[in-house]
Amino acid sequence: MSTDESTRTRIVHAAIELMGREGPDRFTASALAREVGVSKATLFHYFDTLDEIPLAALEEVFFEFIGKVEENNVSLADRLDGFAREMRALVDNERFLHAYFVFFIKGMFDTRFRERLARGAFKLHERTIESLAPVLGPGEDPEVTSRMVEVMLDGLALHHLIMGDHEVLDRAWDRFNELLLTTGQSEDPS
Repeated sequence: MSTDESTRTRIVHAAIELMGREGPDRFTASALAREVGVSKATLFHYFDTLDEIPLAALEEVFFEFIGKVEENNVSLADRLDGFAREMRALVDNERFLHAYFVFFIKGMFDTRFRERLARGAFKLHERTIESLAPVLGPGEDPEVTSRMVEVMLDGLALHHLIMGDHEVLDRAWDRFNELLLTTGQSEDPS
């Protein structure tokens, strides 16, 4: 990893840490520069605006997430289990989870941020489709299945943030998978 990649990566990871610990009101260029141990000028050498940094952080984490569950020659059940394991690891990182929802809340009120978030979400959705399409049965719609999985994972993360009950959420994910797998097997591909 080059020095440029290393510094950029440190900035991205520090953004998640800072946003998750301090929230959006204290996410400033000065605070982030202190967190990373660089100057504000260094931040803006790598990113044009402050808003780009948390978006890059969110995209990097989720692209890494999708990459981890992409194993060859697995079943849909195995792929879904992979998503669950990786989401559980992310959910266990409380600061990441806080930052994740801060990104979405900020997007509700800031049109520019929402547009960038939507572009990132679209890229993630494309990666989810690429990950699931090879393991779906005949007649299953990768677009719809991917959206269902994304919505369920988001919902589980939000419920974990509010309620913190892993056991119930794990059972909910298992039941979702059971229903998804049963529906996929019973569909008539014609």
